[in-house]
Amino acid sequence: MDGVSPFEKVRILDPQADHDMVRQGLAAMVKEFPALQGLRVSQSWGGMIDSTPDAIPVISTVRQIPGLVLSAGYSGHGFGIGPGAGRLAADLVTGDTPIVDPAPYRYSRLVDGSDLDAPGMM
Repeated sequence: MDGVSPFEKVRILDPQADHDMVRQGLAAMVKEFPALQGLRVSQSWGGMIDSTPDAIPVISTVRQIPGLVLSAGYSGHGFGIGPGAGRLAADLVTGDTPIVDPAPYRYSRLVDGSDLDAPGMM
């Protein structure tokens, strides 16, 4: 716990956008939706997405580190599930009854041998 963490080694995860990928994406959209012909990209962004092996976030306490609550691994879905995820994390931090069953989001599933391919990972 006293060593340098990976998060301290790399503070800025802000790579350049892949402009070729942006062009390919735009071409694919125009192919599906011809009305978008002539659409121009005004800005593009590249970044890191945190994910877990089962693409389900961890919103959980960590038994080995009392007081730690993790909320990570949203695999790019943070905007959509952010309000509910934030509420669950807040419930865990405050010790309130969780708004939803926290079991599917438990940290331990990643290290206890749970079948991460099983629906609901229970």
